[in-house]
Amino acid sequence: MIYELGKELQTADFTDERATETVIGRLKKDLSSASSTCIVCLLHEHSTDEDNYVFPDIRTYEPKLIDTLLAEHREVVRKIAQVWKVADELKTIKNGEERLEAGDKLNRTANDLFAYYLTHLSGEEATLIPAMWKHYTDEQLVAMRTNVQRNIPPKVFAEWMKWVLPSLNINELTAMFIGLKKGVPAPVLEHMSQLAEKSLNEDRWVAVKAKAGL
Repeated sequence: MIYELGKELQTADFTDERATETVIGRLKKDLSSASSTCIVCLLHEHSTDEDNYVFPDIRTYEPKLIDTLLAEHREVVRKIAQVWKVADELKTIKNGEERLEAGDKLNRTANDLFAYYLTHLSGEEATLIPAMWKHYTDEQLVAMRTNVQRNIPPKVFAEWMKWVLPSLNINELTAMFIGLKKGVPAPVLEHMSQLAEKSLNEDRWVAVKAKAGL
């Protein structure tokens, strides 16, 4: 998500007002929507979901680690707010050359957010994931993940899957759908299959169905 959005910002024609509005829409929450699916909004919600549904449990065993990660999440929120501030400023500019300069500022501000966010994610992989494996069984971790997913609005969950499914390799996709086939009601499996069919190219989806026995 970050790489795709970074590419869009890097190549955007900010002298074009419509193109500028399109890029800002990928960055900024649509206040007319109850559950915006802009990319930066999803990044923000990911951190919030961890704060609400993951970190409270882990804090029992790793309070210092969670304090560190919560502080990083606050910094993520601050950097997101800065991106949105620059995006709002850009929307008010009508002159093409001035908008080009402001677009460059937006690109740099977003890159600052992306660099911090990726570093934060890498740190979580190195610290939080091993802590979860240490203190929780696979069944408890699945329950934790299910709790997170249950609290994500359906529209937002579908948007996440549009990014998650294409990012997985054939073996990960196969394992996911074998697990779904064994552990979820038929309507849930059907819904996930529909999302996969829309998100994956035809050859990959045919291969997944064959390997997973769908």
